[in-house]
Amino acid sequence: MRILVDGDACPDKAYIKELAFLYQIEVIVFTDYAHSIDEKEYQVRLCEIGKDSVDMVLIREVQPKDIVITQDYGLASLVLSKGARVLHVSGMIIDQSNIDGLMLQRFIGYKQRRKDKHLKGPKKRTENQRDKFLGQLKKLIEEK
Repeated sequence: MRILVDGDACPDKAYIKELAFLYQIEVIVFTDYAHSIDEKEYQVRLCEIGKDSVDMVLIREVQPKDIVITQDYGLASLVLSKGARVLHVSGMIIDQSNIDGLMLQRFIGYKQRRKDKHLKGPKKRTENQRDKFLGQLKKLIEEK
């Protein structure tokens, strides 16, 4: 088991690093060249700059039982098909029971944006959300 992080939009890398160290789990953060991550505690995979380039590299490397941390429902869907587990940065575990609804929600949002309807983005992350995220990550690690 490894923890693979879609690094472009993951706010809790320091906490992930602490948990991974505690449980002796490898962490790999995937990011493109436009984002600078200088970290010695975990591996960083630099990817080409471009639409979905980070996602494609992560998909090639994911293995069954890995834990993938991402906000991208499309990536989550592909990861689930490879037998890995997915955790959203909000603390929501994404699995077969909710991925179809999340993909539908993504599609509806896309259609609304195409009609030039501006939707509000997510609210600022709270400490409760961070705590939920870390609790769920710990739960997934302990399930092995």
